[in-house]
Amino acid sequence: MTERSTTDTRPADWYTSTLVSLPTRAAALVLAGGKGCRLRAGGDPELNRTPKVLVPIDTPAGRTPMLGHALAQLAAVGFRRIAVLTSTDHASGAEAVETYALTHSARQVELTVHREDRPLGTAGAAYAALTHLPDTPAAVVLPADTLFPAALLPSALAAHRDRAAAVTWTVTSVPGQGAQNAGRLFLDPDGAFVVHALEGVDATLPAASRQGLRQATSTGAVILAPLPFRALFEEYARRLARPCEADLYRQFMPWAISQGQPIGAYDIRTPAPDLGTPDRLAAFGRTTV
Repeated sequence: MTERSTTDTRPADWYTSTLVSLPTRAAALVLAGGKGCRLRAGGDPELNRTPKVLVPIDTPAGRTPMLGHALAQLAAVGFRRIAVLTSTDHASGAEAVETYALTHSARQVELTVHREDRPLGTAGAAYAALTHLPDTPAAVVLPADTLFPAALLPSALAAHRDRAAAVTWTVTSVPGQGAQNAGRLFLDPDGAFVVHALEGVDATLPAASRQGLRQATSTGAVILAPLPFRALFEEYARRLARPCEADLYRQFMPWAISQGQPIGAYDIRTPAPDLGTPDRLAAFGRTTV
């Protein structure tokens, strides 16, 4: 049998492209329920009296709260549905955070606020918020205290569409100086999936197990296919002794990997600094006090 030449291929089969854009009705879930315990440990009066995500940082557009920067970046890259996820914990300053979000979002954005009824953890909060967004084809979970380069999200979503996974973990192989939990994720040789996740685990991966794997660092941004994610989270929750907080990064995704569920990976190859400590805030988010 003669192998078919590429010259016999129909033009429509050969000349193809990937649409790099946000899916219609895609949503961004902004994590804004942090208490800021590590920031307050530095003794800065402004950090002690300000809800974590409302701490001002220096940006190219001027001095603005972390949450304001995240909302502006998401709107600029094309998100028209943004959900701000807040906490019942008094220390998080939920009412001030919610008021800020509702009064400082871009006019073209459909912004909603989702306050958890009880401590749910980041995975539980994402699951709960998605029940109010039934027609969302894809959702990006983004911590408000991370300087993630939002312009890369359309490419990350395009890669996520190619993965047969409920979740794609956005990572970086270039974490930069002072990155939190650097090198705690291990990807397959192609860099397409996360095969080991050691965030928050006091353990190391044996050298033999690391052979051929790519080492990476979490950026905090996670892409969800809502229906598969919700089904997988419900399976996770059913295995708990009782309903409780569920952390997306340290509990849910490591559990999914342990069950053989594919967790996609997308390497942004640039730093995405976390501003959760006084040192990192000073280094990456503030040039003045």
